[in-house]
Amino acid sequence: MATQRYSFLAEPGASGSGFVLDLDESRTYDRIVADFGRAGKPYEPDVSAVLAAVLREGDTFVDVGAHIGFFTLMAARLVGPAGRVVAFEPDPFNVARLRAHAELNGCGNVTVIEQPASHRAEEVEFFINSDDRGGNALWDPGRFPANVKSQAKAVVQRVRATTLDAERKRLALDVPKLIKIDTEGAETRVLEGARELLAGAQVPFIIAEHHVFGLEQMGSSPERLRALMEDAGYSAFTLSYSGALPKLVPPATRIESPYFVNLLFSTVDMVGSYWPVESVDPRQG
Repeated sequence: MATQRYSFLAEPGASGSGFVLDLDESRTYDRIVADFGRAGKPYEPDVSAVLAAVLREGDTFVDVGAHIGFFTLMAARLVGPAGRVVAFEPDPFNVARLRAHAELNGCGNVTVIEQPASHRAEEVEFFINSDDRGGNALWDPGRFPANVKSQAKAVVQRVRATTLDAERKRLALDVPKLIKIDTEGAETRVLEGARELLAGAQVPFIIAEHHVFGLEQMGSSPERLRALMEDAGYSAFTLSYSGALPKLVPPATRIESPYFVNLLFSTVDMVGSYWPVESVDPRQG
C-alpha cells in the first residue's frame, strides 16, 4: 500500500492541535480525505465543526464506525490526555490502519473496540464494501447501485456485535460529551443498544448519518430513527459546512437530500449554550 502523509488541524487556528494520516489515494475514501487535506480543510466539515465546537479537555468521545481514524484522532487531540476516545471498528484492515494512526500521533487516550455496535450482543454478518471500505455494513453493499465491485462478489465475515451500554459499563466510561455514528444504516440499531446511556438525553450531542437507503436495508427508516431519539428527549438539527448554528428540524418535517447528510441530536438549550451567537444578514435569503 503506497501512502502519502497528510496533516490536519483538530481546531482551526490552533497550531498545536495537528494530527497526520497516511493515505493511499488509490482508495476512494483516502482520496477524498486527501483532497480536503490538500485544501487545508477538515474532512466532512459539518461533523468536524461540531467536534471543534463542543469537545473540551477531559471529555469523552465515542466514534462508532471509526474507519481509519480521522474523527478519532481529531477528538483525541481536542479532549487531550485527560480525556478518552473510544473507537468502534470491526474491519481488521481498517483496525490495523486505525491503530497505526493512533500510534503515529501518540494518542494514548484512544481505545479501539474491534466489534460493531448494535442493538444487542450477538453474532452478525459484517459485509466488506469492495468498492470503498469506508462503506462496510451490516447489510450487503452490493445492493447499492453504485457498488459495482461489491455486486460482483460479496465479502462477508461473522463477527460478534456489542452495545454502547455494555461497553460503557465494561470500560467504566463517563457519559460521553459526543457520540458520532456512521454505520451505513445501522444507526437505529446502535442507538437502540444505548437506551440506558440516552435516557433523559444525558449525552449532550449525538451525530448520526441520515442514510435512507442503508436504514431501509436494516429494517428502519429516518422516521423511526428520529422517533427513537425524540422519545429519549432529543431534537434533530441539520448541520452546516460552515460550522454555523445547527438548524432545528420540527418533528413533522421530513428531511430530503440527494446526498447522505449528518443529523445532530441534542436539545435546544444545549445547542444554544455551545452556539450562543447567530449572525443574520437580512439581505440574504
